[in-house]
Amino acid sequence: MKQLWFIAISIILIVGGVLLILNMLQPALPAPSGPHLVGYQRTNLEQGDRWVDVQIFYPATEKTDQQPPVMPKTLAAQMAKSFGAPEAAMQDDRPLPAYIGAKAVAGSHPVIIFNHGHGMYAGQNSHQVIELASQGYMVMAISHPGHSLVAFRGDEPTLKSEDVANYPPEVAKTLLTRQAEGYDALRRTNSMDEWTTTMHALETEAFGEISGQFQDWIDNNKLVLDQLPALQSGAISTTISGTLDLDKIGYFGHSFGGAVATHMNMQDDRVSASFSMDGPAFTWSIAENPAGAFCFAYGNANDQAGVKSDMSWVNQQIAKSTNGCELVFDGAAHMNFSDLNEISFLKFFDMLGPVDYQMMRSSLNQSLVEFFNSTLRNQGEMTQVEGTELMQHKS
Repeated sequence: MKQLWFIAISIILIVGGVLLILNMLQPALPAPSGPHLVGYQRTNLEQGDRWVDVQIFYPATEKTDQQPPVMPKTLAAQMAKSFGAPEAAMQDDRPLPAYIGAKAVAGSHPVIIFNHGHGMYAGQNSHQVIELASQGYMVMAISHPGHSLVAFRGDEPTLKSEDVANYPPEVAKTLLTRQAEGYDALRRTNSMDEWTTTMHALETEAFGEISGQFQDWIDNNKLVLDQLPALQSGAISTTISGTLDLDKIGYFGHSFGGAVATHMNMQDDRVSASFSMDGPAFTWSIAENPAGAFCFAYGNANDQAGVKSDMSWVNQQIAKSTNGCELVFDGAAHMNFSDLNEISFLKFFDMLGPVDYQMMRSSLNQSLVEFFNSTLRNQGEMTQVEGTELMQHKS
């Protein structure tokens, strides 16, 4: 009898251990707090030979019987390849809390466009995208063909090119070391002129390859902005026609996508607000006297390939010159600003910082909603949310 008890206890411990590991590997699903259900539609936008894959999340009035999966098979295969993990471990068929083809809430809703990080994918910030949609925003997440892990043209996938975001370990470590040094130098600058000189050197020595891909992303974003009137009029058939407020357009993005968000706000008069999550700003993006509202969020605990870096305040000169805001998320690493934040197990592989992942999610969601409410709706203002240091610059 004692032997049977030992066997039973062993089985319970093994099963419990497996469930615990699966729970750590499987991220928490978004739990939007806004007053609206979230609808979902995927469409292609085209202009000449250029096309983009756009996933639209929007405030909806009803549920449908179809929901997009968290990590479909094609994307899981690409994620597994990028992270050197088994494909089965990456695939996640759980449904997101968004309803395919649901009827949109009537009215005129501000538009927010999301750009993912270099070599990542449009759904990498599902918690933030779905939260914003539940708060009444039309959120469009862009896949860049050949740059995103996967982009779909109809049902046909286009995978990331082999030469995008693919560095030998020794090259990656050299680039990361130079970036870390550059961030420290940017933090020490005292004027826009000093910042420009310092950033130009960093661009040349550490961002040369990816900066050459930047224009392609800008052209894709211009295509999206150009096609918004056709989405609004119904000339491009979707469930959101007639519900877009094209006078209120904002951007947010992570890393390289954060740089894109800043650029579009600087350089395109159709955009009036941008929120960059742990992203640089490039010298060629800077405009004289930009009219938009800018915010920069930073992590201070990144550790990749054994290289520690701190992005806090690296864009301070831009924030000062535009009366913008800055937020430092204490203990956050670079990937805490994405859905990887939800996989707490990744802390053991230095992919995430020591910040509490639930607090990170909640504070990032709140900061984004407060920023876009204040800038696109003229409602409320930014506050210092839990775990952050806020600087609101005013002339």
